[in-house]
Amino acid sequence: MSPQVLVGVVFLCTTLFIFGLVFFIKIMFSSESAAVDKRVESLGRQSAKIDFNKQALAIMRKQKDWDRYTVFSEFPPFLNLPLLFEQSGSNSDVGSWLLTRFSIAGCIGFVTWFKTANPLYAITAFGLVIVVAYLKILYNRKQRISRFEADFAHALEIIGRSLRAGHPFSMGLKMAATELPDPIGCEFGRVFREQQMGLPIEESLRSMTRRIPLMDVRFFALTIMIHQQIGGDLAEVLDKLSNVIRERFKVLGQVKALTAEGRLSGWVLCLLPIIVFFIIMVINPGYINVLLETELGNKMLKGAITMQIIGVFIIRKIVNIKV
Repeated sequence: MSPQVLVGVVFLCTTLFIFGLVFFIKIMFSSESAAVDKRVESLGRQSAKIDFNKQALAIMRKQKDWDRYTVFSEFPPFLNLPLLFEQSGSNSDVGSWLLTRFSIAGCIGFVTWFKTANPLYAITAFGLVIVVAYLKILYNRKQRISRFEADFAHALEIIGRSLRAGHPFSMGLKMAATELPDPIGCEFGRVFREQQMGLPIEESLRSMTRRIPLMDVRFFALTIMIHQQIGGDLAEVLDKLSNVIRERFKVLGQVKALTAEGRLSGWVLCLLPIIVFFIIMVINPGYINVLLETELGNKMLKGAITMQIIGVFIIRKIVNIKV
């Protein structure tokens, strides 16, 4: 058996082992999941005081799913994956996502090895698929948090008007949840439903700051917690916080307009070498083999990758201005 075939067989066996391990973990917890589902449904049927049984059950199931996959916390790459899923608003289950993405990556890696007979290309393709899938989650998380941040000042105004009209704070949360779109309506609705289930407002707000890691949300949660202890004009405080957020957004818009050219140049400079590398790999692999198979080529490739990473950090430092 030739070395290339042996490496390919080892790569395929390793990939299949990973798939089997993930599938075994899912099967191992499936019986526990079914038992918890039955218990949650029985609690929902027995609860006559809660008007939001369906939403409450969804929250409890989501928390149960979170606890189910703490087995992945033993592996550093999966440490924050459940939290990222929650922050991105994804309805996918962590185990299914891992199984699907690793299966796709394994198939693409095996096809790449079969076509090129080069295990390095296969491993690169495998890793690239996983990295792209992970970056997609980060992108969804960033977009969801940005949409929340854009509507947060409006939500505070709605709660403030509700308080001035004489409604309790919980009713202000409900109004913000019903009048505003996802994700901010969903998040405030979740806080309201958790209160209806009997969870203290402090715990609900702490959970919200974990799902939405924004400084403005932390200020909001701290304001509510202080008001619960010492009282005061909460409507006025929320209005001032809303005005501060709006002014900051104006400044942030001006900064983005001034740094747009720099951000575009950064994307071009970062992606162009990678794109050219893969284009040459497809058109004429001989040129790339010089970099991969010779000692001088390896040194040049390592130096180029190092300088590329340093350049990415420098460009991000220049164009990402905190407001």
